[in-house]
Amino acid sequence: MPTAVVDRAGVPYQDREYWVSVLLMCEAAVACICCPIFGYIVDVSPTRQFPYLLGLILLGASMVLLSIAHTMNVFIVARLLQGGATAMVAVAGLALLTDSVAFDNLGQVIGYLGSSIALGFLLGPLLGGLIYDAAGYQAVFAMAFAIVGIDLLMRIAVIEKKVARQWLHEDSDSTHSHPASRPSRYNTFGNPSGPADSMPSTSKKPALLLIARQPRVLISSWALLVQGLLYSAFDATIPVFVESRFHWGPLGAGLTFLPSALTALFEPYFGHLSDRYGARKITVTGFTLLTIPLASLRFVEQNTPAHIALLLTLLTLTGLLINLCIPALYVETQQVLEDMEREQPGLFGKKGAVAQAFGVQTMAQFLGLFVGPLWGGFVEFQFGWKNMSWTLALLAGLTAIPMLWLSDDGHVVTMAERERLVNGPGA
Repeated sequence: MPTAVVDRAGVPYQDREYWVSVLLMCEAAVACICCPIFGYIVDVSPTRQFPYLLGLILLGASMVLLSIAHTMNVFIVARLLQGGATAMVAVAGLALLTDSVAFDNLGQVIGYLGSSIALGFLLGPLLGGLIYDAAGYQAVFAMAFAIVGIDLLMRIAVIEKKVARQWLHEDSDSTHSHPASRPSRYNTFGNPSGPADSMPSTSKKPALLLIARQPRVLISSWALLVQGLLYSAFDATIPVFVESRFHWGPLGAGLTFLPSALTALFEPYFGHLSDRYGARKITVTGFTLLTIPLASLRFVEQNTPAHIALLLTLLTLTGLLINLCIPALYVETQQVLEDMEREQPGLFGKKGAVAQAFGVQTMAQFLGLFVGPLWGGFVEFQFGWKNMSWTLALLAGLTAIPMLWLSDDGHVVTMAERERLVNGPGA
């Protein structure tokens, strides 16, 4: 993008960072707005597959516009569509994933999803840069369209559990008699194959409002907002900092993020820890320890090997501690839904509210991605690197306090309890 906006849109070289930031903020803003809307669409759709494909259509449209763009207006429209595609894939993908795995293992599986996203972010700039240098701008989109085509085939090939049960003509009696074909955990949200349909108690209030009023949902969403803010604040400030302090170019700035990005590959293990020990212990520990590397960034001052090593180490620790918390935060909101449905079966109706819950969280995350460049860039420009460092550390420390109200391992619904919820008291 920095090269493309100069070569194709005629942006002055000295303004390229500004316009790239604008494009990133456009994508984050649209994704933030669309997340709760798409969450509702995903929940009311007969299957998760249709909105999942819709996200791919938006992505394809954005790729077409980017490939033909010669003005900043077209670049902006393309990034707006890409923000919508990002929101749809994030919400629908997480909902589809939770439909397919046991809740007791959800944190670890979300960790695998986080690692996959990290690999995408790592490979995208690398492959895009190599192909751009070797074959030009359009060759990059030839690769992109090939990937979209493969993605389309994989999404069409997805067979959801409830669709498979319809194909097998399983009635509720046969479903209860075969443990291997039991309905997913979200049948407790009023699926016709569960008992919630016989005890209708659907709230007249919108599910999104019910979810957003839950303190634990607000707390976990705030933590995800802070996570997005930290990432985007560094995206906005690190390239400028290493250029002015170490005299590094774009390649050096990009490589600076590599160690911290690689820490996302540990998310499956971090998810396993959250499944075992609960969200409270993981998040309190993560955000409390996060204050140390953030505050220590102020000591990076000179262009020496020791200070360069210190910067890379601190950024790596920051990435590690942020990724430690992410699976636990996503699972926490699903745990809230479990608790609400257990107290009032059928509260969210036949369709449930899984995707809407993820919509709230991803909205908070994208809001953080939008605010981060404003926070990091403004504080660093007006008050300097050291002041930006301690303000981010203070934010992380304050975020650790409400984490004490998240669920502990003793509050997790066991598999036996979930079976009773699905099959009735006599199960």
